[in-house]
Amino acid sequence: MDGLRVGLIGSGFIAKQKHLPAWKKLGQKARVVALCGPNVARAEELARVHRISKVYGDVAQMLQAERLDAVDICSPPRTHAELAVRCLEAGAHALIEKPMAIGTEECDRIIATANRTGRKICVAHSDLFYPSFVKARELVKQGAIGEFRGMRIFLSTPVDYITSKPDHWAHRLPGGVIGETGPHVVYMTLAFVNPIREVRVEARKQLPEFPWSPFEDYRLELIGESASCSVALTYGTNRWANQLDLWGSEGHIKFDLETQTVVLHGRADLKPLTLGRSTLAEAGQMLRSTAGTGLRYVTGTFENTHECLVREFVESIQRGAAPPVTPEEGREAVRVMDLLVKQLPSRTS
Repeated sequence: MDGLRVGLIGSGFIAKQKHLPAWKKLGQKARVVALCGPNVARAEELARVHRISKVYGDVAQMLQAERLDAVDICSPPRTHAELAVRCLEAGAHALIEKPMAIGTEECDRIIATANRTGRKICVAHSDLFYPSFVKARELVKQGAIGEFRGMRIFLSTPVDYITSKPDHWAHRLPGGVIGETGPHVVYMTLAFVNPIREVRVEARKQLPEFPWSPFEDYRLELIGESASCSVALTYGTNRWANQLDLWGSEGHIKFDLETQTVVLHGRADLKPLTLGRSTLAEAGQMLRSTAGTGLRYVTGTFENTHECLVREFVESIQRGAAPPVTPEEGREAVRVMDLLVKQLPSRTS
């Protein structure tokens, strides 16, 4: 079977640093043959780096001129719905960066078009493909912590990544910067707590020197039928962090999406011998996780999240199988984000 012909829309950070390198890893299975972006000069520069022969400033022109099997949409969220519908109607499958769209009505429009045209939609919920996240899901499924009871997420995004940049597109999203990284914590929560029935939000302004940023500290409660997730999001530090805790009736999993370490805790009592054994066991798990990640990097076998996502998306097209993240999953994440944004304070305090 010939490799898929792919068009990519967007020439910003996510296209440059995440998606294009992931497509390149696929070799002959799929290749980006056309790049489209409103800033044609920037798109042409990016195309030269990745040896993409065709560059367009208009999506309609690209879809008309190229015979594309799939389109990767890496443009700002407000453009997702219109672009996805155009690509689907042109006969191309679509990979859409998160969030799927702005609001569930837009998601429904995309899904209806995909159903009518028989094309696939995949949403780039990339954090689900971290090795540590995959391992943690497997442990929960295997019953390693007993009956699942709840979770916690801590996410720190440095000030200079978004907050300090007045022209960053994330500030124009509903809810501001939380609209850019908030979907990550929502879809990660949905992997364990689904459906989410209720949300609670607290937000605080901490950095007055950035008046375009409404808030830099968020505390969220995502509440399901029998479990919930507590989330702390900070955009006011100079450090990265992406850490999760899962707990059940018989244990606790702590994992890090940056170091890929996964540690299973379980202390039936607080006797000195129990504490000593558990501490040694946890240290051993930490060392094994770190060594395994290092070995994969050294041997070149480490597959990052977007590489895994893109590969599985292509395989789903070739096999006629469901995409790795379905449009219904994308829609549910958007629904929960809508609930969160509606509860944000109307002004800073």
